[in-house]
Amino acid sequence: MDWLTGALTLVAMELIGRRYWQGWAVGLANQVCWFYLVIDRRLWGLLPLTAILTWRYSAALVRWRREAA
Repeated sequence: MDWLTGALTLVAMELIGRRYWQGWAVGLANQVCWFYLVIDRRLWGLLPLTAILTWRYSAALVRWRREAA
């Protein structure tokens, strides 16, 4: 799971860097993997970061899709 999470993070950043709105969607979907890792491995210190990133990916995705329309 950690390899998948890391790979999805890199894919999301690459897509965002190339200005594809799909990067925000990949990043948002990847947060499910991060939440799983946080809970499964009891990495409670990463929980606030994961929650904030979920909010940021969501807000950015909505904004970018609105601008694209």
